[in-house]
Amino acid sequence: MMRRRALLGAALTAAAALTAPAAARADSVFGIRGLGLIGRPFSARVSSSAGAFALFDGTSSLNPASLTQVTTTSGWGTFAATSRNFADGPVSSALGSTRFPLFGFATPVGRRAVFGVTVSEYLDRTWSVTTSQDTTIRDSTVTVSDVASSTGGVTDIRVAGAYRLSDAVSLGLGLHALAGSTRLSIARDFSAVAYSNYSEVATTTFSGVGLSAGITARLGPRLATAASFRVNGRLKATALNGPSATIGLPLEVSAAAIFVPVSGVGLAISAGYQTWSSAQAGLAAAGQPGARNVWNVAVGGEVTALRWRGQVLPLRFGYRWRQLPFGIGTLAGSAPLSEHALSAGLGLAMASGRATFDFGVESGSRSAGSASERFSTAFVGLTVRP
Repeated sequence: MMRRRALLGAALTAAAALTAPAAARADSVFGIRGLGLIGRPFSARVSSSAGAFALFDGTSSLNPASLTQVTTTSGWGTFAATSRNFADGPVSSALGSTRFPLFGFATPVGRRAVFGVTVSEYLDRTWSVTTSQDTTIRDSTVTVSDVASSTGGVTDIRVAGAYRLSDAVSLGLGLHALAGSTRLSIARDFSAVAYSNYSEVATTTFSGVGLSAGITARLGPRLATAASFRVNGRLKATALNGPSATIGLPLEVSAAAIFVPVSGVGLAISAGYQTWSSAQAGLAAAGQPGARNVWNVAVGGEVTALRWRGQVLPLRFGYRWRQLPFGIGTLAGSAPLSEHALSAGLGLAMASGRATFDFGVESGSRSAGSASERFSTAFVGLTVRP
């Protein structure tokens, strides 16, 4: 029990380093607070337009009804590489990470139905923080260095089906299984050889379920709309050979519209709302400052009128803004966290349309109080239709 308390205390000290003068290294330092950074389960194509087309994209996992856009058996994956620069007063650090935020497969069943499976990131808990300070032990000044790090997160596995009611309207239903684990390690080093260095490691596994439903509807030759709704159960966190706890997960609502002003040009806007305040009680019990309900908004466009060597060369662009539920601070007060980004990209069809490459870049920032982080991400997506 004392070992677990020491590990928890060191972890909370590391989290407090976000507002203290310490050297920081991380996938994203903001992933320390709460349950981590919220994932964005989007394909490279959608990410290039800032997520504005996500509710209409069959290769993203936000709206199960969009699966009817998959007209032939297909498999896809997305790769993302991110560089970050974090700053908080005198503290600064250059960070970097690579990840695979989305994989999927779908196939039509008959003339009107489509079945699909996606695996995407839901919560990211990969980070590392280093702190160093001088302290007095037995009348001697000793430099103590602490390294707290976490790897892992929560993955969202969705099994979904969609049905085309007519040429204009599609409905979809998805079942979600949340699974994953994190490995938290704490190491303390002393500058004096008279004191022994030590380290602790704790592994936590996560599980949960969810249900999503959605619709897409074409209202005319130039306008289409879409909406999705997701309800989640509670996330169960179980320490290896230790206690377990449950934390409430949010209801999620999203809506979007596409307008086609001229042939070959599509403009989209989307908005979403998540009730992350349901996690407040569970986080407060763990000494965290809790969570808030959050909004996200994205606008973007896609131009498909351009061609290169006889192939359509879609160009995409967009802007997004979102609030993040887990701020920086203490139980007495927390600085809210938000982010915004600009993005652009293009697509390229190959092998007579049997393969599509999508490329995108994104540049943005997130901030809470005096802490800020600028990031740049490159997306590469591949869709194969055997």
